[in-house]
Amino acid sequence: MATENPTSTTLVSLKIIEALATHQQGLGVTQLGQLLGMPKARIHRHLTTLRDNGYLTQDPRTSHYQIGWQFYMMSRRCVEGFDVMTFAHSEVETLRNTLGLTVVVSSFTDTQVVVTNIMNGTNQLEISLRLGSRFELNSVAQGKIVLAFGPAALAESYLAMPLPFLTPHTVTSSEKLRTELALIRQRGWADAPEELYVGINAMSAPLFQASGRLFGTIAIIGSIHYLPKEPSQRNIDALLTASRDVSRIMGYQGDFPF
Repeated sequence: MATENPTSTTLVSLKIIEALATHQQGLGVTQLGQLLGMPKARIHRHLTTLRDNGYLTQDPRTSHYQIGWQFYMMSRRCVEGFDVMTFAHSEVETLRNTLGLTVVVSSFTDTQVVVTNIMNGTNQLEISLRLGSRFELNSVAQGKIVLAFGPAALAESYLAMPLPFLTPHTVTSSEKLRTELALIRQRGWADAPEELYVGINAMSAPLFQASGRLFGTIAIIGSIHYLPKEPSQRNIDALLTASRDVSRIMGYQGDFPF
């Protein structure tokens, strides 16, 4: 039997991953073979290797393959190298100028959100963060967005653990947080009044990439004076507009779930 060229082998694996990334419901061997124009036996060899190394998962009910956690985390690390401000500066600046609040873009890991971009506010009392700051998912609005719109496996894993306590307002009940996440999925935004620091509030919305997967979050941050517990419609509309605009710039063409 002829041995596959290493370059060809790598390319086939990448083509398989690319196909699965655009079919979130998963694909079977036959479907992938038809889609890529390759023999099923060849496709199956690659699928087995990728699955055994954690880059793909296989649904035992349908035998369909999907992107696995190992590949997803690798792609997150690659994505973190991209600077949202280089291609969506105008949209972020419009949000900041409209509300006067600090705007923060964040990435995420399996337990935390990571601040990757900051545009300081223009109000007299300015709230700022350091690049690279990390916060627990249950304690900040950005983290709730990750739990609501990110990988289901991430949310289930996180909610199964004891939730960290930061202030008397932090949500530490998994049941209560699940209820809040359902509401967040409907309305498209999250908040966390005084749940990380007393006197500070934040509102956040999702940023989607071309595949439809969660890229990260965009958030507005301010004192409880400028960003009260009861959010204004003006703040909600401006935040969701920025969420949609930046997601479109990143190639997302699907419908928004809110």
